[in-house]
Amino acid sequence: MLNQSTSSVNNGFNGGDIANFSEEHRKLKMRMARYQDMTPEKAQEALSAAMARWELLKNRLADEISRGLSIVRIANETRLKAETINMWATDFDWFRESRRIGSESEAEIIEKALEARFNELDQERENEQKRSPARIETSVTREVLAAIAMSRELVEIVDISAPPGSGKSEGVAEYVAKARKIEGFDCPVWLIQLNEFSLSSKAVLQMMGQACISANFGNFDEAAMFREIADKTQGKGGVLIVEEAQHLDDAKSGFRVFNGLRRFVDAKCFGIALIGNGELYRRFKSGQHAQLLSRIVSFRKEIPGITEEDVDSVMAAWGVSGKAERHACLKIAKNPGALRNLTGVFRRALSEYGVIDLATINAVPK
Repeated sequence: MLNQSTSSVNNGFNGGDIANFSEEHRKLKMRMARYQDMTPEKAQEALSAAMARWELLKNRLADEISRGLSIVRIANETRLKAETINMWATDFDWFRESRRIGSESEAEIIEKALEARFNELDQERENEQKRSPARIETSVTREVLAAIAMSRELVEIVDISAPPGSGKSEGVAEYVAKARKIEGFDCPVWLIQLNEFSLSSKAVLQMMGQACISANFGNFDEAAMFREIADKTQGKGGVLIVEEAQHLDDAKSGFRVFNGLRRFVDAKCFGIALIGNGELYRRFKSGQHAQLLSRIVSFRKEIPGITEEDVDSVMAAWGVSGKAERHACLKIAKNPGALRNLTGVFRRALSEYGVIDLATINAVPK
């Protein structure tokens, strides 16, 4: 379950309750003012329809982003601005004011453009040649979701490891999508991805600032960046997800970055979910790194890999069946790359032969 607000519930109103009530009342009056030419009943009906439309499109946007479409790409395809889409998705009230009476608001223009593009995507995916099932829930994605939730709830570093190609990134994408749907696009769930060129404290802090605070987060000294990120994230009940965390196993620079990351946990800013292949834990355990090892040994989540049921789920989603086909799929999934290789075989078979069966599965290079 995603972490919800940790604020206490009081039986009576306090100052914050009154302020929140007043703000909600102000928002409601502003929203209803857009329908002042209608009866109260019709105005409420129109407002409810507008909010339902926004919620539906916002959730669809979260799903598309989790499938790999970036806001920048969607903006390019709809002739909108990425920052405008992001602001629209954060708050229903953004861009609702019409420039002229009777004209469409910018929010309505955004929604019309998104609806048109999403309809196009639906039509494209109906074509069997371009078919790609939506995300498939597997045992790996479920365990990744639970481990990220644990990191967020306990405000700890959780080392989440699984073999390559087993679906770790799918689990991350699903967690982020669910958080955006439940909590909004400004939810305190932040994602960074390490690589060989980002193994310095300054580079990682800048990535964190861009994810947690603003895309325009400044590049200044490390101490100042740490303070800025800590100040802006404390009390939000968030989690930082670090993809490709195995890069931290570098004793010279990676360990220093890890030490820097744990300072945010010590300050109770947010939990940290490290997504990797187990190399970091093995490196800590094999050397004289007892202090570093102690930070993750109690909060590890080692996922052994995919199950036969996971292969069955993937086959079903792609419309593949048959005893011989299942045997071939299980054989592919047991090799390095697991489900990534299996779906790659399905995609190529569908693209080149128009059908996925035993003959086309065997025909695709492995």
